[in-house]
Amino acid sequence: MNDKQFEEEIALLKQRVERLESLLSLFVSNGFVPKNKIKEKTSKSQNQKLSSRDKTKYLYEGKILSKNRLVLAIIKDYTTNHLQINLKDLQSVFDKSLQGSLMVVDNLENIKKRTDYQKRYFSNEQDLITLKDGTIVAVCNQWGIFNIKKFLMVANNLGYKIEEI
Repeated sequence: MNDKQFEEEIALLKQRVERLESLLSLFVSNGFVPKNKIKEKTSKSQNQKLSSRDKTKYLYEGKILSKNRLVLAIIKDYTTNHLQINLKDLQSVFDKSLQGSLMVVDNLENIKKRTDYQKRYFSNEQDLITLKDGTIVAVCNQWGIFNIKKFLMVANNLGYKIEEI
């Protein structure tokens, strides 16, 4: 994503915040939300602004998931529905450009060569995926507000229904 795209994304987010603030003001003025509740929410909102972490959640298959857990769930479902897929083909579908600096999915043996692999990839036994040819793969857990959008576009194109909440 280039600087212009980042600026456009920021402008869209600012517009969204302004609309939400307008709606909140409307709810307060019509008595739907007590004013004392607004102060609590505003202070929480201000604390969230101080944190640079985006904590957007997604609804998928009836479950509320964080960004990284959503990616894991989609890739697990994809491998379940494409039993004959090998690592190379899986990496073609979910290529590195979606994540940025790391492979979206890679052979566990390759990942273990990284000293920080347990911080960067889902490496617990229940999170690993075994492909039909016996290859054990791990999914990257490093997803943020900017790189998740590319992944969501691919997932939507593959027919996965994901709702941002």
